[in-house]
Amino acid sequence: MGRLIFITGGVRSGKSAFAERYAQKLAEGRSLTYIASGVAFDREMQARIARHQADRQKSGVIWHTLEVPDTLPQGLQMLEHDAVILWDCLTTWLANVLYKAPHHIEEHIEMWKQYVATTQQQSMTLLLVSNEVLDEPASIYEETERYRQLLGELHQWIVESCDEAYEIDHQRSMRWK
Repeated sequence: MGRLIFITGGVRSGKSAFAERYAQKLAEGRSLTYIASGVAFDREMQARIARHQADRQKSGVIWHTLEVPDTLPQGLQMLEHDAVILWDCLTTWLANVLYKAPHHIEEHIEMWKQYVATTQQQSMTLLLVSNEVLDEPASIYEETERYRQLLGELHQWIVESCDEAYEIDHQRSMRWK
């Protein structure tokens, strides 16, 4: 049976760096798969993506990167039986899917849940990174509140389903599960 590990925290809390280090430790020298959901739509996002890429290159570990902004990754069945996969980040993926298919978001989320369950059945280790946005005050915008509600429900499902759950705050980790 595979492992599901959830890593959350505020924006720029250090959760991606924590997840990358933890994935490398779990992989024990094997190559890793990095599922990237970010889209370089402005200079800030371009810089963040470049920084994440540089961090992975500096690690000395071979990372296979799949860019998956608003779909589900293809070809994971071709990976090693006990592969380590890091998906960074679900917050971005959900926002991209919500923007692309707002009237079919629940279907996409259900397909995503099935996808996660399948990776667990294949004895893969899947680390899921997501921003914690529910600590922020409620928004006056309906779309933002819908997004927060969907993300909160997704986080609850993940925590219920996962083997380990971490919250990162100022580069400090707290294991909750």
